[in-house]
Amino acid sequence: MAESHESLLACHDLHCSYPDGTVALDGVDLTIHAGERVALIGPNGAGKSTLLRAIIGLIPSDGDIIVGGTKLTGRTVRDIRQRIGLVFQNPDDQLFSPTVEEDVAFGPAALGCSRDNVVERTHRALDAVGMRDQAHRNPLQLSYGERRRAAIATVLSMRPAILAMDEPSSNLDPAHRRDLIRWIQQEEGCTLLLATHDLDMVAETCDRVLLLSRHIVADGATRTILTDNTLLAAYGLEAPLGLQQLRFRADP
Repeated sequence: MAESHESLLACHDLHCSYPDGTVALDGVDLTIHAGERVALIGPNGAGKSTLLRAIIGLIPSDGDIIVGGTKLTGRTVRDIRQRIGLVFQNPDDQLFSPTVEEDVAFGPAALGCSRDNVVERTHRALDAVGMRDQAHRNPLQLSYGERRRAAIATVLSMRPAILAMDEPSSNLDPAHRRDLIRWIQQEEGCTLLLATHDLDMVAETCDRVLLLSRHIVADGATRTILTDNTLLAAYGLEAPLGLQQLRFRADP
């Protein structure tokens, strides 16, 4: 998919602090355009999860957050949350209904979609993550990897402009991790913001990397950032294993 020059997300001088006063984000500036697939990396405590929650108004912040030309305010937060779909690190934070299908249908129904449209969105989202045959199961009966995919489907059914994912590969076994990477690679139509420590996944799925340590300390092409050992080491990160053999998403 060709990248557009349309700005979908912009943060200007964004600041966040924890309740005890500890600074979580200290002057974050970033812009993400339509069609970009962007990884957000950084050490523990860098503010990655905080940033994802801030851009949808789940936690208070100072500075400007603009999504699709709309500034985040108390009046616009509902609209912003329709434009940015956040998949939380723990899928159980998003699954609460008796069946997977009901969970996935909840968002479109809350938007006021017609019954037929809710069904169409639900089925398409379940098909996208390979969970159509699990639609009538209770999420509690699913494996962790299946619950992860179901949680992604709950966001896809909302058809957000930006799909944001917080540590999507954490606690996945190798097979489910590979399935997730394959799915992300195939979802060419969405704009992606991926917060993760999994730099191998970043190499395979993202074109651009933002290195965060309370503010953006580096912003560049995935290969450029992930092959800069000095930069990564300065922030407690290591280049992917087998880097020389790794095929980057942007490679021909």
